[in-house]
Amino acid sequence: MKPTEQQLKVLQDYLYKTLNYRETYEEIYDHILSALEHQPRSISFEDAINNIIRSDFGSPANLLKLEQAGKKVLVKDALRRFGNYFTDCFKFPGVLYALVGALLAYYIFSHVELSPNAIWGLFALVIFTPGIICLLRLYDTGYILDTTRRSAKDKLFENLAGLPIRICLIPIIVTNLAQFKIWESSNYYVLTIFFVLGVFYNIALYKLYKREFEKAAVK
Repeated sequence: MKPTEQQLKVLQDYLYKTLNYRETYEEIYDHILSALEHQPRSISFEDAINNIIRSDFGSPANLLKLEQAGKKVLVKDALRRFGNYFTDCFKFPGVLYALVGALLAYYIFSHVELSPNAIWGLFALVIFTPGIICLLRLYDTGYILDTTRRSAKDKLFENLAGLPIRICLIPIIVTNLAQFKIWESSNYYVLTIFFVLGVFYNIALYKLYKREFEKAAVK
């Protein structure tokens, strides 16, 4: 069976209203289109769709259950990749860049006479970069994918973007670190460690974001 444009629109509208995430929508839509080729022409389009959903997914109600299961898999895979991207910075050859970056950061903090405001500015840039990456991802969702539909990984990206802010703001609120001279000579190692870890965190998040849209471009 080869569906008409109008029939495809009916299917798209049905799945759009039934499902929550674009990944599930695309996967199930492609699956149904492929399965339609094996449906007899003697039955109606609606019956063909119902046959596919019942035989391949159990029932229409199961679509949401499958979507939730698929979301868990997607989020777990994304977290694993994020962790791999982060730890890759400490494996060869990434560890060489890590060492050079750490030495450079330590030299800047210890030898370049930066004002406290400049140091706070550097760390603010590192802390808020994940939020910028998250906003870029939302922009690319509309520009590249041409959709505003939610992704199963939206919440994950929001949490990853907000984590550095929560980690840094809580100590500031609790201990009033704004008044603590963390930039004194005895704290250069601490500054360097946190700065380098923050940069690597941002690199890992950026790679995760870029991979999502590289896969979309291939499709």
